[in-house]
Amino acid sequence: MDFAAFREEIRDFYWNRVDDMAAEFREKLYEKLDRACDPSMNGYRRKALQYRMIAEECEPVLFDSSPFYHELGTMSAHCDGAGNFRGKTHAGGWNYERSVHLFADRDPGLFRLREKQGRELLYLICGPYADTRQHFYFCCRPLFASGLKGLYEKARSELARAETGEERDFLETACEGLLCLGRIAEKFSRKAEERLASAGDPALKRRLEMIRDSAAHTPWNAPRTFYEALNLLAFIRTACGALEGVGYNSFGRPDLDLLPFYEKDLAEGRLTKEEAYDLIKAFLLTWDLHYDHDMKMVGYADHELENTYTLGGCDREGNPVWNELTAMFLRATREEKIIFPKIKVRYGAASPKEYLDEADRDVIRGTSVILYQNDDTSIPALIRAGRSPEDARDYIVTGCWGMMTNGDIMEDHGNYVNLLKAFEFSVHDRKDKMEECGVSFLPLDGAEDFEEVYRITLENCRRLFRERNRMTLLGKPVWPEVDPLPLTSASMTGCLENRKDLTAGGCRYHDETYLCVGFPNIVDSLLAIKSLVFDRRLVTMKELLAAVRNDWRGAETMRRDALRCHVWGDESEESCALAKRFNHDLWLLAGELSALWPGGRINLGHLTYTEIRFWAEKTLATPDGRHNGDYISQGLTPSRLHRIPSVTSVINSLAALDGSELAGNTVVNIILPSDRITPDVCETFLRAAAGTALGSLQLNCVTKEELLDAQIHPEEHRDLIIRVCGFSARFTSLSPEWQKEVLSRNFYD
Repeated sequence: MDFAAFREEIRDFYWNRVDDMAAEFREKLYEKLDRACDPSMNGYRRKALQYRMIAEECEPVLFDSSPFYHELGTMSAHCDGAGNFRGKTHAGGWNYERSVHLFADRDPGLFRLREKQGRELLYLICGPYADTRQHFYFCCRPLFASGLKGLYEKARSELARAETGEERDFLETACEGLLCLGRIAEKFSRKAEERLASAGDPALKRRLEMIRDSAAHTPWNAPRTFYEALNLLAFIRTACGALEGVGYNSFGRPDLDLLPFYEKDLAEGRLTKEEAYDLIKAFLLTWDLHYDHDMKMVGYADHELENTYTLGGCDREGNPVWNELTAMFLRATREEKIIFPKIKVRYGAASPKEYLDEADRDVIRGTSVILYQNDDTSIPALIRAGRSPEDARDYIVTGCWGMMTNGDIMEDHGNYVNLLKAFEFSVHDRKDKMEECGVSFLPLDGAEDFEEVYRITLENCRRLFRERNRMTLLGKPVWPEVDPLPLTSASMTGCLENRKDLTAGGCRYHDETYLCVGFPNIVDSLLAIKSLVFDRRLVTMKELLAAVRNDWRGAETMRRDALRCHVWGDESEESCALAKRFNHDLWLLAGELSALWPGGRINLGHLTYTEIRFWAEKTLATPDGRHNGDYISQGLTPSRLHRIPSVTSVINSLAALDGSELAGNTVVNIILPSDRITPDVCETFLRAAAGTALGSLQLNCVTKEELLDAQIHPEEHRDLIIRVCGFSARFTSLSPEWQKEVLSRNFYD
């Protein structure tokens, strides 16, 4: 394969052409859809119309240098499928855009209150009452087994048993969507056939013949070869995004799911290992070339393409997954310096050394594009949350850190609950903001002992959880009327069997996840209050609160005393005990809440995206020594206000928490010195971390000196890639503000 020509062609299309194509297609389709839409249509009927018209009007794009068929030219280069992505809409967003008002219309007062609470950063919902546009997953496993045809036949069979109009509408629309995907594949086959007539280059002719023959068969039928199975992942991501108008965040587990096709091709002489590697490399480059790695990371998610896949771990029976495909995906990422798709490397204390060494190779050289996901915590947590052991072992990681079992649940991973904001309202007694938000938090003023401080803090967390839960229970049920997702639902275990869309609770599991913000800052603040006010009696509660409310002005001695207290991550008995207690109590609070659908529960996690900067800027001072606007901690990462020299202290602190209470996942940032990290040291560190409550590890191996030099000589450090915040980016591409944020982190010995 001519990879120089491949890179040039793919880059030119996504950087210079596709955005205009998508905008033109959207304008044309919106006009046609508006004319064809009957006001009496419900959400399912409108969605079926959208599927049908996009499939009829789209024109497949074939690349001269690529063997893959997937591109329709209907979505912008950076779009993950979401109908409105960073202000750019595409045709697949028509139904949602025309009906999203229904969320507000159902209860205007509730909707206005939800918006006020969001503006005041009490929580984040990436949508009206749920993340209705991104963080979705289309499970390709049924297609690997029986193609779209198998799902279509299953949906038709269930349609014969449908008892209500909604069940019939759901199943008929799912059938329409599956048929539309099949028609789109046929278009690719016909286009390849048409182009063959003028194809003079033998290599191009071979690729067109391959596309013609494969697209006529797959995805309507199950893939026959490794090539067809790999292309199916590309086709589904793009074509389903175009039709459904939601963002798909994961290719699943390709080293596990594609292995039977790979092994069969090798055994039957259809494929060599070198050819398989070239296909994997071209597949990864296809997505990585969607964007310019050198564009500046300035805003909330400038370098975020929400595109991932999961490697390694174990299979449903618990056998390690480490094979030739695992190695090829890692090798291709390393050799081509792939940033997207993002790799989620599942591992545990018993992972094969060869696997860890292969994953670690570039990370220890300062190219951090891997997220390490700890099986030894994640699997028990999922089992405790109600998943079967087999389903728990088969989990995937999507988006930034979204942990869910594979193809049987659609959890909302764009959902943060800002414990620190509730704590701030309590510390600063923000009655004005509480009244505006319609929620009351108890002030800390007058607390007579530490237990009362703790009870007040926990009660405020309960009130925040309950208010967030109330919004879901009242607002989310409108979703199927607004924009059901029958095509996506058809791939999910439970939806066809239950004859329900995933937006109506059709999936096998019904859990929700609350991703908590500010846990380390609250623990540190509680430790400071306990030490300064009640143990050592250096100040009164009134004096401490006054200092914090005045942003510590004129109270530098008190602030220095606060910064010297025990903190989360220092492995002290006091900090570990309080963190364990607080986490357990939060888990109990989450267990008190009602999930929207029967059988579901609210799972707990500790995750934070770029809010570590943008929410921090709007967060007032806290008793841990934070000034107004100072950074907040990411997930369970210890605060950067305190120098914790040894990473061992952090690992020992994480071991104090009960990881089985964290089925919503956790994230920790660790920076280790590149001049002292060897493969063996990195392996030892990972195995030690596996025995803790750590879920997602964002590991960077770099020195502060390297980063400072990269600011001065960026041309000499273009391959220095930093795991920033749920994504990776070249350090030289970060804005000065983001470089400053990275440089402010803890650099451990």
